[in-house]
Amino acid sequence: MIRIPLSSDDVARVRIASTPDYGLELMSGGAVLSERNPLALPRLARWRAEIWRRQTPDTLLAVSGLYTARSLPGMLGHPERVPAAEIAGYLEHISGERGLSRFHRALIEGEQAAHGRLNAAVSHFRATAIDPYRRRIASAVARSAARASAHAANEGIGAALSTIHPKIRWTGTTLLLDTRSEHHCELAGRTLIIRPLTLALGIVLIDDADPATVTVGYPAAFALSAADHLQRTPTAALTALLGTSRAATLTTVAWSPAITTGELADSLGLSPATASRHATVLRGAGLIDTVRDGQAVRHQLTRLGRDLLADSDHA
Repeated sequence: MIRIPLSSDDVARVRIASTPDYGLELMSGGAVLSERNPLALPRLARWRAEIWRRQTPDTLLAVSGLYTARSLPGMLGHPERVPAAEIAGYLEHISGERGLSRFHRALIEGEQAAHGRLNAAVSHFRATAIDPYRRRIASAVARSAARASAHAANEGIGAALSTIHPKIRWTGTTLLLDTRSEHHCELAGRTLIIRPLTLALGIVLIDDADPATVTVGYPAAFALSAADHLQRTPTAALTALLGTSRAATLTTVAWSPAITTGELADSLGLSPATASRHATVLRGAGLIDTVRDGQAVRHQLTRLGRDLLADSDHA
């Protein structure tokens, strides 16, 4: 059981996230991949079956070996390389829960080849298990958040906290999370974010990733369906109109709703500053909207942007 005491000020600051955190989705997806009994995952059985076929033996070994019944490797959600110091500290932490392989020992010792192998495996997992589902993930998260927000608006945030998931309970003073771990979490002025996760198997607490927030993730109310089928490559007409880089930026935003600037840069192979400049131009043209989500900045298409993409498909 995890206990989070909430003052009246804490309750007033509670926020229900309506945009996806693809890093947390990747971390949660690894737990689904690592589950040894697929029949225990009826809500995610289709997704697991699809992505299992796409994994290499090295990806399966490298990713699934980082999970235990009580611990999730949050560092897997890093948009670029998995931080070496974080993975070493994490493996030392879980060594009491499971034996460490030679590969794990090499990671702890900082062997470059082992870290290269891990980063390649995580990149492959992201490309095959998360990227093809970004639009569906965004839709499921938005719908789940809308349901919770509507309940909060009608009945109050306390009632919403009590009904958002069977393993989350609000006593009036303390938020109780039914987990295998025992933990007492003090917000100390930080904002509590309640976040639907499409790939979560249970309740997830993230209390050390951001000094300003604590995140409680819970399984989204709407299941993840089939992979996206939106064309990812800009059309010739769109490229002629906007130029190669900005056409690619607009198409990537369309393919990955609520994408952050860092994720956009990573997807396009650009520096964050260059990706930000392209996004600024597209926003100025009314083709995308930009919203702040905590410390992240997320981008999404406007109606004009959607219409432009649709018209270019038929040009």
